[in-house]
Amino acid sequence: MALGAWMVIGVVSFGMGFIGMWYLVMHTYPTELIQALFLSLLAVALAGLTLVVAGALHQRFARPNWLRRDPLRLLREGVSVALFGVLCSWLQKEGLLSLTLMLIIGGVLMLTETFFLTRGGE
Repeated sequence: MALGAWMVIGVVSFGMGFIGMWYLVMHTYPTELIQALFLSLLAVALAGLTLVVAGALHQRFARPNWLRRDPLRLLREGVSVALFGVLCSWLQKEGLLSLTLMLIIGGVLMLTETFFLTRGGE
């Protein structure tokens, strides 16, 4: 898939996630189902925003033909950022989040991405 298509998918998913979260906050009561739906929409919005930002950064700083060598890189990075954001949000809601735990989760996700990049030859 071309970089432009990834960017369009990112903008649309960020917009849908943001509008969905806004609607939930403004028009619903915080039940368990609504909280789960909010975290799901947060994941969609974060993944979409990451697709746009990471696509622009990779286009500027990565090696030529990076998208052909690793076509799922943007999707993998978007899912990683969405997982980090949702996991930290859920832990904060439960009162369990600390800076140490946040750094550990982020470090593990960065190490997995580093593993994928080094195994891919870049």
